[in-house]
Amino acid sequence: MPVELIRNPLRAFRIIGENVYSTVVEEDANVPDINPDLYKILAPTARVMIKNCEVMTDKVMVNGVVLVGILYSADVEGKPLSSMDVALEFSQGIEIPGAMPKMKEQVNAVVQNIDCSTINSRKLNIRIIMDIHCKIEDLFDLNTASDVRGLSDIQLLRESFQMKQLAGHNKDQYTIKEEVVMEEDRPPIKNILRTDCRLKGREYDVQEGKVEVNGVLCMDMLYTTDNEEETIEQAEVEMPFSQYIEMPSAEKNMESMVDVSVGESRVNIKENEAGEKKVLDVEVDMSISGKVFNNVEMDVVSDAYSPTCQMDITKDLIKMYEMVCASHSSMIIKEGMSVKAGDPEIEKVSYVDAAAIVNEVKIVDDKIVVEGIIEATAVYMTSFSGEPMWSMKEQIPFRHTVDTPGSRVGMLSNVKTEVENVTYSYMNSQMIELRIVIHTTIEVYKPIEKRMISRIQEIEGVKADSSKMPAVTIYLVQKGDSLWTIAKRYNTTVDSLVRLNNIENPAMIYPGMQILVLKSIRVG
Repeated sequence: MPVELIRNPLRAFRIIGENVYSTVVEEDANVPDINPDLYKILAPTARVMIKNCEVMTDKVMVNGVVLVGILYSADVEGKPLSSMDVALEFSQGIEIPGAMPKMKEQVNAVVQNIDCSTINSRKLNIRIIMDIHCKIEDLFDLNTASDVRGLSDIQLLRESFQMKQLAGHNKDQYTIKEEVVMEEDRPPIKNILRTDCRLKGREYDVQEGKVEVNGVLCMDMLYTTDNEEETIEQAEVEMPFSQYIEMPSAEKNMESMVDVSVGESRVNIKENEAGEKKVLDVEVDMSISGKVFNNVEMDVVSDAYSPTCQMDITKDLIKMYEMVCASHSSMIIKEGMSVKAGDPEIEKVSYVDAAAIVNEVKIVDDKIVVEGIIEATAVYMTSFSGEPMWSMKEQIPFRHTVDTPGSRVGMLSNVKTEVENVTYSYMNSQMIELRIVIHTTIEVYKPIEKRMISRIQEIEGVKADSSKMPAVTIYLVQKGDSLWTIAKRYNTTVDSLVRLNNIENPAMIYPGMQILVLKSIRVG
């Protein structure tokens, strides 16, 4: 009967490679015909939407769009606040050696700098510098050796193999649709100047065949009122949502890692029964990607031999990654924002925005430290008639420490930090205080390298020759020896050595210890 290797399947996961590519997207844009002339740019903001990615051989093609929103002072009487939106499309190839079609990509783009300059009253130049972080992952089937059959005296070295296995992953696109009715005491809407959509209160629940995502989508809206005064107002709209991402291999009690990204938003203003523009039809695009993990434990055959037959064993070096932990953490940052010397004083704050930029991620024992800056922008009304609208900017450093049990130096991590909420308090004509909530999502992976038996067969016609062996051998244990290595060297068995040497604990042998080996035991 030929030697047969019995296998158990294992779903393994490996990171093929990653790369961060810095790119510039630049374009001249015209002020829309329905908009007033441009006097002064106050607050440009930009968000990157990844539309699609194609994994190719040693390369990933990333296609997306930068959504630029610009608040500006109009060049008309009173220099009122106006706005315009520009979509800048881009396509960027990122080299990652080892990437192959059908592998999974993780792409995250962060705007590092926005530069908008006026060309004339109807035209401006937009220049965006952004980093595109791309990581390629491969989910593959690994067949581990669990037993060997076909020889009566085959000796097997088994070891317990435990790991947190990636059981499945998936991603999908959704559109949240909601009709929102403004409060009665709110003035009606004339024009929406800006909307910012963010997530908060996220919860994830692994169920049979899917992962459910619950949260609140918050839309901060800046608008001009449809009344005699035509003032500028802010409103916050909260839209609870519940979505799920299909995961056929998901089971209850599995661990999960979910990333939710907010895309483009569309708002249509409608009238209520009283004829006031206080009803909003809101649509927000959202992408959800998720992974589920389960703990696996199995016995793996790591070595084999026969005392009487010669064996041909092939071992392959397997490289994979184990998920150590997945963590979500929020942090509150409070910081003052002051008017610069020579700038007009604050009469009323109209708009505040903030974006997080991560500069460094440090992995230490059981923690990850994320360092970066918050870029905050505020637009405000002044008491100076020559410049009724003004803006100020501030860079606020932050350091966020997240508990990640099991993390160690040398492991790999995925980190995404985003602003979850921004509020402010008016302190005086020179300063406002910001309260910024940032949310950080972290995955930590441990690299694993193991040599596993991939093939085993008996070399026919070749038997162990014991004729030249001495009748008695006394072996002096060396550093790194085990009863298994000694038994294999002398064509005997671990059980035989234990019985002959009255060894109480086979795992406890030490350098300098004498092991007796008899010829009669060597051959069977």
